[in-house]
Amino acid sequence: MKPRAYVVIFLLLLPLQAAVLSPLARIGIRPDLALALAYLIGLLTGPVEGAIAGMGIGLLQDIGSASLIGFSGITHGAVGYLAGFLGQRVLDIQSPSNVIFLALFCLAQSLLAALFLDLTYGSFPLFRQFFIRMVPQALFTAIAGHLILRYATRRTVLPLIRRRELQKEM
Repeated sequence: MKPRAYVVIFLLLLPLQAAVLSPLARIGIRPDLALALAYLIGLLTGPVEGAIAGMGIGLLQDIGSASLIGFSGITHGAVGYLAGFLGQRVLDIQSPSNVIFLALFCLAQSLLAALFLDLTYGSFPLFRQFFIRMVPQALFTAIAGHLILRYATRRTVLPLIRRRELQKEM
């Protein structure tokens, strides 16, 4: 992606997630736009750039939410890498299976965070949280990621974010 696109993403991600998605936060379920963006960047650019962008987005999210520094960076970087790997070998940008993969990645990240909390802080109601919070959040994240991907794959948007050397290959 072009450096300008990364600057815009890094500057607007936290305010957009806080302002636009705050009504959903009141019911306890909010899509993870950072994870969706890490997935989409990996899908559009490749595994290395997806991993680096995912780590940057995850660290930005950790700093903005005052949570455990580095955990989201690692998990979002892994999602960006895996999405880039799948995008180069298996998935197409227009494939409807992107929704399923994004939901699975979000669910895996939530389960990893819950297991980490259970190991470090003790008793964590994993079974209850899985159905009440994790599955709906994964579904909302997958829908939000699908909408962002549909917007990004328009003919007017995709050339603005792709570098020229990538445009020649496509």
